[in-house]
Amino acid sequence: MRKITTLIIFSMILFCAYGAPKVKDGTFTAKANAHNGPMEISVTFAKGKIKTVNIVSNFESVGVQSVLNTVPECIVKNQSLAVDTVSGATFAGRAVISGVSECITAAGGNPEKWKKKVPAVKPASSSYSADVIVIGAGGAGMSAGLAAHQAGAKVIIIEKLGFAGGSTIFSAGAFNGADPVRGQATKMTKTNQDAVEKLLQKEPFDEYEASLQKTIRSQFDAHLQKGNDWLFDSPEFHALQTYNGGDYKGRPELINILTQKAPETIDWVASNGAVFKDTLGMATGALWQRSHYGTKDFPNGTTVIYPAEKYIKEHDGIDLHTETRAVELIKDGNRIAGVKAKMKGYDVTYKAAKAVIIATGGFGANIDMRQKYNTQWADLGTKIGCSNQSRAAQGEGIVMAEKAGAQLIDMGFIQLHPNGEPGTGMMMGQPHTSGLNRIFVNNNGERFVAEDARRDVLVNAIYAQPDGNMWIVADGNRYPEGDPLIANFVTLGKTLKAASVKELAELMKVPADKLQKSIDEYNSIVDGTPDKLGLKTYGKKLGKAPFYAAKRVPTVHHTMGGLKIDTGARVLDMNDKPIPGLYAAGEVTGGIHGANRLGGNAITDISVFGKIAGANAAKE
Repeated sequence: MRKITTLIIFSMILFCAYGAPKVKDGTFTAKANAHNGPMEISVTFAKGKIKTVNIVSNFESVGVQSVLNTVPECIVKNQSLAVDTVSGATFAGRAVISGVSECITAAGGNPEKWKKKVPAVKPASSSYSADVIVIGAGGAGMSAGLAAHQAGAKVIIIEKLGFAGGSTIFSAGAFNGADPVRGQATKMTKTNQDAVEKLLQKEPFDEYEASLQKTIRSQFDAHLQKGNDWLFDSPEFHALQTYNGGDYKGRPELINILTQKAPETIDWVASNGAVFKDTLGMATGALWQRSHYGTKDFPNGTTVIYPAEKYIKEHDGIDLHTETRAVELIKDGNRIAGVKAKMKGYDVTYKAAKAVIIATGGFGANIDMRQKYNTQWADLGTKIGCSNQSRAAQGEGIVMAEKAGAQLIDMGFIQLHPNGEPGTGMMMGQPHTSGLNRIFVNNNGERFVAEDARRDVLVNAIYAQPDGNMWIVADGNRYPEGDPLIANFVTLGKTLKAASVKELAELMKVPADKLQKSIDEYNSIVDGTPDKLGLKTYGKKLGKAPFYAAKRVPTVHHTMGGLKIDTGARVLDMNDKPIPGLYAAGEVTGGIHGANRLGGNAITDISVFGKIAGANAAKE
């Protein structure tokens, strides 16, 4: 008995001294399901340690892929699987961790022994200083940082996640702006002309709308008199649609800045290194084809982020500190003089010689906060997902600024998007609501709304349908046979695929005759028949196999309320006076979009007001 006890104790000593059984040297591979499809991971072990982790293949969006680079690096550096909080790309990050776990098992190890928390490395300093401190490294924060630096300021951008990009990098990247050059590639249909005339002939809501109508009338008449057959647009027309699209709740002075500055800001983003396509698209709920998208080298929201990251690497006087969470604004009298933060758990102070810019995004993923302010929807609790980067969209910037005396505006205006994936609220699935060559049908197989309507109109129409969901139906014109992205969603069971409309209806469990009728109705609209539901923008007819369908539910997408700012992006106090040294840009602000944000106006917002905030902060 004594010998057995001695052996047990000795074994325990060995286990504590040497940890888990060593893994075999060599390279092992595994597959795991990420959000968009299967991901293959390769892990090489040497001398009992993880030498390399490589993502061999994946189908995630470009923004997610760029974030994924941090996960393998952290696993190797820390020799630990406890890195999920670093990535921020929840589903994809878990897929990497799952794949590495399988490789550890294949190599003879125990994954549970590789989940130890690694103590954070203490920051090099407990205090940093710069002319301008930017809180948040999403599109607004990166734009503000670049603009401030280009105006001569020393800049530090702090970001609570382990990477730059925030929610922007996961977005579709539509950048709205009137563009008479790219617009010439799009023919203007009679339906387009009628849509302009309808807006110009309506009874104006107020003097602002009346003045816009007067200006646009002159512009539109001149456009037609010149014999132009391409799509009309102007900053004023953009402003008109933004104003009435937001139910006249947006502030005209901010809308003017947004739409008038959009074209030159697109050029500014391009001057920083981004490249936009030569043609214009239309984001879901954009109301007009004025959405600029990046090329294959700058897809999705990376159009704004990639050039900014490159700029920071190539220039002195501008730094990015990740894994640094701002917790409190520092005041010197009535002036904002800096930020208290936590860098990897350690207290750090950032002193701003000139100003602080808040660019922390909205609060769409903060369930308590959105429930507190919600005035539009029956319930925004746990049953409703969020399309934004959940760790980013928590509303901390709003809370911090309010404690420092900032005024809030439009907090009850919370936008839902119709393209939410059931169960997660994520929007990266295919078919997508944006673009053309698709229809929306209910569980009876019937079209129920104009597919190009405002987002709030789409969402309310979905809620009015049986079971509060809808189907997006598309065909081979949009997704040719072999398209890898949609093929993966079919493999994951998130998208249905069929060789005929009848077969698709059977998979959807909807009446085949009604689904076919909906498709025929849409095709007649393409042929020129006015749509009873009001669809004005469309592409090719539906009818080419294969046919696809995916179920969608509303998801929280944008919070239009936030900090009240003036046209110079200065944060205002309760008396509408600027708080010295405090600026804000992006979704953390309110008053621009009113009760409903047009699709594609968010990237415009973060870029236009981010640039303004940075340039003005540098002048403090």
